[in-house]
Amino acid sequence: MPRVDLLIQGGTVIDPATGFRGVRDVAVSGGEIVALPAGAGAGDAARVVCAEGLYVVPGLIDLHTHLGFELHRKVVYAEDVCPQSGVTTAVDMGSAGAFTFPWYRERILEKCLIRQREFINIASIGTIAIHTPYYVETYGEYVDADDTARIIEAHRDHISGIKVFCASSMVGEWPLPALRAARGVADRTGVPIAVHVSVRPPDIEEILALLRPGDIITHTYTPLDQGILDPQGRIRPAVREARERGVLFDLGHGAGSFTFDVARKALDQGFPPDTISSDIYYANTVTPVVDLLTTANKLLNLGMSLEDTLDRVTRRAAVALRAPELGTLEPGSPADIAVLALREGAFPLVDARKVTLQGRWKLECQLTVYGGKIIYEKGAQDG
Repeated sequence: MPRVDLLIQGGTVIDPATGFRGVRDVAVSGGEIVALPAGAGAGDAARVVCAEGLYVVPGLIDLHTHLGFELHRKVVYAEDVCPQSGVTTAVDMGSAGAFTFPWYRERILEKCLIRQREFINIASIGTIAIHTPYYVETYGEYVDADDTARIIEAHRDHISGIKVFCASSMVGEWPLPALRAARGVADRTGVPIAVHVSVRPPDIEEILALLRPGDIITHTYTPLDQGILDPQGRIRPAVREARERGVLFDLGHGAGSFTFDVARKALDQGFPPDTISSDIYYANTVTPVVDLLTTANKLLNLGMSLEDTLDRVTRRAAVALRAPELGTLEPGSPADIAVLALREGAFPLVDARKVTLQGRWKLECQLTVYGGKIIYEKGAQDG
């Protein structure tokens, strides 16, 4: 009988959660990472994967997505974009609200090929109608704090936080009232808040004043006027102060929320994102987002180290999700693994304003393991 189900041999392991980097075999049994038994080798595994010349990392976590829920009559499913980019956990940011979450859980979350979690929209309709009049005129009228708290308590195995749209262009006069309602629900239930920023009012300083340690600003590198930079291109003092007290800043690329210009200015001032996420949905799967690895490659080619880039889609994302069991290859953790190649060449990367960066480096997924099962293997699907 095989002593382990899967053995990934000879790869360079990078595990940001433990700080380990080096060549080491990774063994899987019963859906968990396990210590390789003494004296065991390839002959003791039901399946062996050679990872020589490749990087073996924890399964990637995309902290901001919109997957499996209809937006403007179009749907992108996690199965279509996550396994081939090494993503084993995806977080839906506000597609469902209290009215729609039970349907979303039954139809999507419980049947997904990977792990999906939800930050429930503070507006009970979720994103079933992101247009006027449902959002701009009446977003706040769909906020029911008690109902949202009830849904969170009833579905804690799937709901990890609360999402609020805090830009007047999306929700008119409701940003701060909705955020205050979310603050109350978060304080009652103990979950974090994630806030969409883009267009003033309100000022980002007003938003940050309502956030606590562990809460999240997403769209950190937006070029719009609710962002982290002042008109002179400097990091706003309130933004630095918020980070110092534990507010997290997520990248959240999206169709219009990331530019190389803002990212460079922030990185030059020592303000990298805490987490890297795609904000993927139907409007950006071809360009500019494509997937989480493409988004991570943009930071890698802006000068972030390989270790720091991977940290932001593994360990740090797990911390933001308050799921310490994820984002690591420690024995006993879920067997979520990505095997990546780092290619050198000429790789054009595009931001939300169609500016192209000629990248030198490209992380490319070769194998994805979720819960001990191989769900993507390059060549098997691509060939």
